[in-house]
Amino acid sequence: MKLFMNKIAVIADIHGNLPALDAVLEDIARRGITQIYCLGDLVGYYCFFNEVVHRISELNIPTIIGNHDYALVFNDGEIKRSKTCTSILKWQLPQLDVQAQSFLKTLPTILEVEFGGKTIQFIHAGLTDPIDEYVFDITDEYLINHNFRHDVLITGHTHLISYKKFYSGKVWLNPGSVGQSRDFDNRASYLILNDAYDVEFVRVKYDYMKVVNAMKQNGFDDYISETLISGKKIGYNNHIYDSFSE
Repeated sequence: MKLFMNKIAVIADIHGNLPALDAVLEDIARRGITQIYCLGDLVGYYCFFNEVVHRISELNIPTIIGNHDYALVFNDGEIKRSKTCTSILKWQLPQLDVQAQSFLKTLPTILEVEFGGKTIQFIHAGLTDPIDEYVFDITDEYLINHNFRHDVLITGHTHLISYKKFYSGKVWLNPGSVGQSRDFDNRASYLILNDAYDVEFVRVKYDYMKVVNAMKQNGFDDYISETLISGKKIGYNNHIYDSFSE
């Protein structure tokens, strides 16, 4: 198998969904890509959070910290805007093993790499707040106001695929989510950089019922797992649950 050292795979927002992560990693390996970067949120939402952290750690995948990761190891599992997220993280907290906890605590908030003669900045959220800012669109003014000097900005956190190229030649990307897609397509999502400006978004099927069944066995309400079947955000068209529970 030919190994593509000149390609990069970017994954994000796994959220304890090990079957999705393994399916994506298998797809990346099948393509011969050896360099992977992760935009964080390894934990939260689903049951296989220790396993996800271990998989990322064992593969030495460069990873930045996400808001769920931060909340779990630095804020006693609390995400103030979301009762759902907090209740799940509070359940995960006493079960987080020592190795996983240690790994999460060492994660940086920003990674910067050079690729194909261009520079890339990886962050989980946004330039204003790298851990917990929701960036659904970016303007030239936003980049200028933050003195953004790199060629490519890649963010996660929204669970939505994004691609925008600016007149200045800069590019903003979001790979979507491995573990909990919210664009009405329940397949796992990630992106491949063939070069700094040649981007491929990839969707991968996986056995989401493994996660759904595990959540049921652990006593969680069905609405938390239904998004894995529908590809909709939790609480979409249903205001009983958190309206913005990332």
